[in-house]
Amino acid sequence: MRYLVVPSQETEIWKEYLISKEWLERKYSIENEGDKRAIPLSKFFPNKLPANLTNFEIIEKNAPIITPNDYLGHLKKHIGDIEFHKFEEFWPQSFDLIGELVIVKIEKEIEKFAEEISHSMLSQNKRATRVFQDLGVQGEFRVRRLNLIGGSKSLGGETKVKENGAEFVVDPTKGYYSPRLANERLETLECAIYLKQKLKRKLNICDPYAGFGPALMPLIKESGLVNYILANDLNPEVTKILEKNLIANNKEKITLQIKCKDARKLIENPKNGGLFDLLLVNLPHSTIEHLPLLVRLLNNNSTAILRAWSIIESEKIKQMEDDIKKLFTSLKYPISKIIVKPVRTYSPTQVYAKIEIWTN
Repeated sequence: MRYLVVPSQETEIWKEYLISKEWLERKYSIENEGDKRAIPLSKFFPNKLPANLTNFEIIEKNAPIITPNDYLGHLKKHIGDIEFHKFEEFWPQSFDLIGELVIVKIEKEIEKFAEEISHSMLSQNKRATRVFQDLGVQGEFRVRRLNLIGGSKSLGGETKVKENGAEFVVDPTKGYYSPRLANERLETLECAIYLKQKLKRKLNICDPYAGFGPALMPLIKESGLVNYILANDLNPEVTKILEKNLIANNKEKITLQIKCKDARKLIENPKNGGLFDLLLVNLPHSTIEHLPLLVRLLNNNSTAILRAWSIIESEKIKQMEDDIKKLFTSLKYPISKIIVKPVRTYSPTQVYAKIEIWTN
């Protein structure tokens, strides 16, 4: 690699001059050369030294190794410029990093490069040990079908994640988990703390669609917040992990009950009716349909909170709010506050909406 050696105080002058001639090699940085500076020269710099540069020395030295700053840089290095640019429009621009797992969607046009993509992602993300291709949602429990394209098969799909001060296990090959909802779960903690202060006692909390328990983890970690938790999930594989997570994080010896059943049947146990101060409902495709059988779990003798999430047509948000008000009125739950607002876009016409209702 050729470098032009110039006095330190003239570095910017000659750098700008080389740029104007397309003679600066932008991939590399300017290096120290004793008390002078060595400016990297591009392949367009002439072999014969231009007259105005004859007072300066040209040296040959090894250029520093450039470390790619994203997985695409690693990928380009693996497959070469020609193949990289040929399929440039198809390379994944985003992916989920869940603990030690990378989950990525790959267009069919570049599936033949799955191994190279996984190798590049593992090279960029030193914490990652496995890369899964996301093949879409399937089955009764709407689990993502994940194909391992990089890393050890013996490790399976389990991984530990840290979120909102808690550590717990998830397995995206068995159930749903999204790190993108961490802020929503933090808001749930803030609501619970405020409610506890208002009621002046510990809370009874129900999560009928608990999954691996990410919404419950920060709640049970908060000192003096929770009295009793009923956690439920219909998926037996997920429920096993949910139970382990709750037990591992239950340092305050909170009373726990873990169920694996249709959440709509929880109300069939008369002890559950009107028991809970905080009810979480996160089954986005069916939340509104299931609410009539879940609302009655809420305490009707003091302030209680429902926090729910639903996927809905963006133009129907006002209608959904009106329908929820009618439901609570019909069940004799007075509403002191209701919030229904989009959290993020789900599709061109649909939004992922948050529902928060305070009763008194």
